[in-house]
Amino acid sequence: MLNLTPETTRLSSAAGSAPPPHRPGKFNIFQRLVRQWESLHPYNGLQVLKIRGRADLAACNKAWHAALESLGLGTVWVSDDSYFYRQLNGEAAYHGVAACPEGTKLEAWIANEMNRRYDPSGSVPFRPFVIQESGHFWMGLGYQHWVADSASIRMLIHEWFARQFDPGAARGGRLRLSAGGYWSLFGPHREGWRTGDALLSSMRWHSRFRRARRIEDPHQFQDLSQRFTLLSTPDGLIDDLRAAAKKMGVTVNDVFLAAIALTCHRFVPAPQRFRRRELAIGTIVDLRPGARQPLGDVFDLLLGFTSVWCRTKDLGDWSTLVQSVGRQTHQHKRNALPLTSCLRTGAGVMMGKCLSPRSLLEFYRKRVALAGAGSNVNLNRCWPGKYAGDPLLEYLRVAPTGPMTPLVFATSTLGSRLTVGLTYRPAIIPLQNAALLGEDFVARLTEAARFQ
Repeated sequence: MLNLTPETTRLSSAAGSAPPPHRPGKFNIFQRLVRQWESLHPYNGLQVLKIRGRADLAACNKAWHAALESLGLGTVWVSDDSYFYRQLNGEAAYHGVAACPEGTKLEAWIANEMNRRYDPSGSVPFRPFVIQESGHFWMGLGYQHWVADSASIRMLIHEWFARQFDPGAARGGRLRLSAGGYWSLFGPHREGWRTGDALLSSMRWHSRFRRARRIEDPHQFQDLSQRFTLLSTPDGLIDDLRAAAKKMGVTVNDVFLAAIALTCHRFVPAPQRFRRRELAIGTIVDLRPGARQPLGDVFDLLLGFTSVWCRTKDLGDWSTLVQSVGRQTHQHKRNALPLTSCLRTGAGVMMGKCLSPRSLLEFYRKRVALAGAGSNVNLNRCWPGKYAGDPLLEYLRVAPTGPMTPLVFATSTLGSRLTVGLTYRPAIIPLQNAALLGEDFVARLTEAARFQ
């Protein structure tokens, strides 16, 4: 693949004469926060498909460019508080699919992509690639996370995938940028939550972090570089976990969060102190189902977050821990807590404007002391489920840690296959511990599946 320098990219993009295909979008509050994080370190995501057989590179390239053109995507242009996409207009050859050299290791490629910046002045915010292995290949897409959430990237990958393996399923038609911000999409007038109650809840949320265990060494927190590990899970594990969760009256995601807490309790260097004896585990939430308008064709970043708190005494008993997590997540849904996270996100944006980069990292270490985080998606509920097993063997999602968390587990279910990606910061989780940490998490899930 021919690479362009940033200067050449800007020149070639500006040469296009076609009008922008989208009405310009306004940065929502979560996009503003993520763009602040990008000033500290790249905040990139990836989604990777494991596909049976050999890759046809020519067909892969052709399908990629057709997908971008069909959906109206290309170079992202940023102006003050808004942005829009301009199609490549003859420059497609400079933005092809990277054919990775023989012997390329998927985990190493992903780590490099997560730590590699995109051109901040405006370029194509996507990096497609193919890695051929014996009997299968990986078809992946790295992306600049502020432009899109996981659901949006699945729309783009679907178009790319369908044009190669199921042309009749290609949707066509340009995607649109969100017409409004979080307040108009998910505000109290939409969902009925009260601003006063949400403010009080946010204050309690922030106050509880005074009891959360945190990374003690500030130097460990300053290095935001990331590494990645793909964890191996037993076949059929997700089916057993689903049965165990149902018997306990919780969700599968509750089980994941409890297992993350136990693994962080053992491996994350956040010791207990007299006033700090709880573990805080964050979770990323897709807000689209909470909107009162259809967002199925919206290409945007529409995420919220919550956290669960795990007391020391609960960490000693699996059943008690899972039930505690389940009660908290149930309360979050009942009180629309993910939707109200826009208030906490706004506070984070304000802090980012007031503090230097070093001081901002100290703020996150001390005041938002998350020991870890989880991101979970059941892909059987959307288009990948149709192709599970043939030709789609596995679907891997890779979530960045950002400046707040030392590690993130991204769990994805496709058919009866559970895929787990672990992203971690080696300044906090040494390389020799990361393998043990991953094994510990899978072992806890395997044990939980027997808890029936």
